[in-house]
Amino acid sequence: MSRCVRGASPGSRPALLLLAVLHCARLVACGGGSLGAALVCARAPGLTERQRAMCRQSPAAIAAIGDGLRMAYAECRAQLAGRRWNCSGVGDGHHFGHVMPLANPEAAFTYAITSAGVTHALSAACARGDLPACSCTTNRRRGSSVSEQWEWGGCAVGAFGARMARRFLDARELERDARALMNLHNNRVGRKVVKELVRRECKCHGVSGSCAVRTCWRALAPFPAAAGALRSRYLRAKHVAPHPPRPPRPARASASTAQRNQPHHTHLVLVRRQKSNPGVVRVPRKSDLVYLEPSPSYCERDDAAGSLGTHARLCNRTSRGDDGCESLCCGRGYSTVRRVLESKCRCRFHWCCRVSCDTCVARTETHVCN
Repeated sequence: MSRCVRGASPGSRPALLLLAVLHCARLVACGGGSLGAALVCARAPGLTERQRAMCRQSPAAIAAIGDGLRMAYAECRAQLAGRRWNCSGVGDGHHFGHVMPLANPEAAFTYAITSAGVTHALSAACARGDLPACSCTTNRRRGSSVSEQWEWGGCAVGAFGARMARRFLDARELERDARALMNLHNNRVGRKVVKELVRRECKCHGVSGSCAVRTCWRALAPFPAAAGALRSRYLRAKHVAPHPPRPPRPARASASTAQRNQPHHTHLVLVRRQKSNPGVVRVPRKSDLVYLEPSPSYCERDDAAGSLGTHARLCNRTSRGDDGCESLCCGRGYSTVRRVLESKCRCRFHWCCRVSCDTCVARTETHVCN
């Protein structure tokens, strides 16, 4: 087991421990050792008992979950590269629990894209046949006419991944408080986006490409498409608050026993900006990302808020968007660093046997937040 994490340097080992353990789960899955799986799952930090049980039962699925986490963290940074909060710190810790200290829109996006990445990776592994627990449906033929028929092939992409991701990721929400309700909602949004983007692809069969019969299958969209859709929802995230359980109403004569005994659970409702109709409450849509508290400015370092600040960040002087120096540097100004770079260019080969090149000079400017 020690060979699995020996390659990491002492400084990076805490940050990479969880992903290294999940990589070891892939090796155990290939070897098929139940004892090895138990050791790997016991060493994974931050897992709940239910997650450890799933890890022991299906080490191949845990390896795919590790792929999904890596993919989600990388795409999170790519989607928000020019913003004040650019997914900094996400995935750097070794504990597989709450990855964001505050219940703000950034936490909503982090949980959603993590859930989407795990769903996507599990679905892709299922389609490749890497997961023994994932089975494909039998082929069936159908069509609107005898001259044009299509045959279904492949697996139910998205369904297995979403189901497995829900079992694994939702198992860490043990408190059942408002933060847990928020995380569960955003996890569901991530899974839903991946399933919504599944598309049908077909291949024609027939004499001279006549397409008399088509074999069709459902294919996953590239993960950046799902991440982009979640980024759009992150920018429109909804502020919610926990709504206490409604007191049970007096039973009517016409009400059934099941209706009278139906439990009332705490749920999330939208926070209204205007106080009109205070008695009317609205619940967020299933496709909305939700948060409980507003975001900090992320201008200065604040470890308690998960903010690394924007000092020494590169900015775009000509941009008026989030990556512009005016927004990214939070009004502190910026410094311009000028460099002169020399490189070989316009190289020519002379017979025989010599290569001569010119020296090209490039002047660059970079702008750094103060």
